[in-house]
Amino acid sequence: MKELIQFAFDFFGYVIPGLFVVFSISILAVPIESFKGAIALTKDFDAGLGTVLVIVAYVIGFCVYPIGRFLYKSIGLKLFGNKINKDSNKSDLSVPIKYALIREHSPMNFKYVESWNIYCAMSHNLMVACLIYCGVAIVKLIEGANSGFCILSFFGANSEFWILSFLMSFCLFLILTHRAVTYFHWAAYDINATICSLDLKDKPEE
Repeated sequence: MKELIQFAFDFFGYVIPGLFVVFSISILAVPIESFKGAIALTKDFDAGLGTVLVIVAYVIGFCVYPIGRFLYKSIGLKLFGNKINKDSNKSDLSVPIKYALIREHSPMNFKYVESWNIYCAMSHNLMVACLIYCGVAIVKLIEGANSGFCILSFFGANSEFWILSFLMSFCLFLILTHRAVTYFHWAAYDINATICSLDLKDKPEE
């Protein structure tokens, strides 16, 4: 079970967001006019290239993890609120001690807590990927800009695709921010509820 949880964390928390980042950066050098054109970029992938991409994606996902964590805690908790302090089951134990107690005395609940952590990691890493894609979309809009003072003529012929994809990515960023905060709260609630219901507060002193 421990190996399965670790694999799930690596895949959903690092690989999937990393692949999105790789895709976002790679399209900087490729002309794309539609969503079909974006999908067509993947048609020439083989097993060898796929393996390399997964490895690169894992490394990138690992690197952006602290950035995503910072973003959802600094932006997400301000936007959607931090409700942990209002939890009636909250205790004064430190977070590492709470995790150690649950891991030792309630492995089943620990599995659920780790599940929320996996979803939270995937959400906040995808937040970073969405921001990167927004930046790529802006660069593509500027590259396709035409001369002229009219705002409608400032963008090139493919501006509709990039404007739409920018808006979609930004909306997805907000949704993922909300999901990251939600999973963060669920993990904390499960931790506090387990500590309280199993009366583990005094275990560290034993």
